[in-house]
Amino acid sequence: MPIRYSVDPINRRLLTYADGVVTFHDINAHLDYEQRNRDLDRPELIDARGAQTTVTGDQVRELVKRAADMLRLVDLGPTAIVTTNDVVYGMARMYSVLAEGAGVVAEVFTDIDAATAWLNRVTLDEN
Repeated sequence: MPIRYSVDPINRRLLTYADGVVTFHDINAHLDYEQRNRDLDRPELIDARGAQTTVTGDQVRELVKRAADMLRLVDLGPTAIVTTNDVVYGMARMYSVLAEGAGVVAEVFTDIDAATAWLNRVTLDEN
């Protein structure tokens, strides 16, 4: 599976890694796994610097709809996505902009330190 995660017990956040070609199916499977584990409310740092994607704009819209639907059931933690791939960046940025309208907090970065600092800041703001 190109997406895997663990829980950082110190910061109480998800550390997610995406490598290789990440598909729409892979992202949905990851969300299903988080949902089964009741981890959707945790802040998440996604390191996708080793990833590429085949996700389309229409699929991004479907992911936004899924996030909006999940928000009706559970709070979603803020998500920082880190990538150096232009296509992944574009699709992730599209997601973050569209998802903001649904109340989802997500941001895209090219630098892991900037993403971590942002996630620390928004996590503090929530508490």
